[in-house]
Amino acid sequence: MNSKVALLVVGLAVVLALVIGRQGPVAPQATNTQSQAVAAGPVAAPVAFPQPLYPQAANVAMPVEPDPAAGGGTAPATESPLPNFVPRKLKVFEGHWQGMDGRLMTEELARKLNYPRGLQGVLLGEVTLNAAFSGLLAGDVIVRIDDTPVTDIESFKAASRTVANRSEARISVLRKDNRPGAPVVRKLTVVLREAEGGLGFAQLEGAPMILAGDPRPHGYRGACTDCHPIGQGFELTPDPDLISLPPPTITRDMVARSVNPHEVRGPCEACHVIK
Repeated sequence: MNSKVALLVVGLAVVLALVIGRQGPVAPQATNTQSQAVAAGPVAAPVAFPQPLYPQAANVAMPVEPDPAAGGGTAPATESPLPNFVPRKLKVFEGHWQGMDGRLMTEELARKLNYPRGLQGVLLGEVTLNAAFSGLLAGDVIVRIDDTPVTDIESFKAASRTVANRSEARISVLRKDNRPGAPVVRKLTVVLREAEGGLGFAQLEGAPMILAGDPRPHGYRGACTDCHPIGQGFELTPDPDLISLPPPTITRDMVARSVNPHEVRGPCEACHVIK
């Protein structure tokens, strides 16, 4: 009886050894995989990047100068938490060509500046260089360049392109009569000339950038972002044209000899330090 039990035990041992041999060292593999997972840390879930709420605009990051006090002057530049908001399709605001600075004549401008209602064209706000030599004046409304009508800023640019390679072009404008009473305009034509290189064509630009939350300085013209980028850094402030430097120091001898670099504006000591 004891011998039979011993044989049965030996047989079971042999069978177990064969089974373990076929399956291989399963337990050690599972242990290695677990240890690798622990070493690599938890696997993050896939992140879905948010879609832009306003795909017609681009948020342009504002680089910020490093704070020398914080990083000894060597810290890398960081980004502003509120980037500039620049719509990709802005309404055109101004056109510049041969010394002209023009903008669209609107009903609002016609009412404010006392022009006839319904006037279409490009209102000249400033005239210099060849435009001034041709006889154009600020306040003229361009309605035609040669044979091409001008009704807005875009057609102003298109019409200028038709004469870009020429040395002269006829500019038809409406000029307001400033006599009291109902607004009256008369039409006249001047010749714009460029001696060298052709007339070129008009360059356009949008309205200036404004700060977020700025109050509206004009009547309602639609959403602010129809015309303006929102943010800062696209326009030099203060306006260089509005910067006045203090008058220089002058000598008593200059005062005695009445050496004036400008027309008489009163006593010199009113503005200058005299030494």
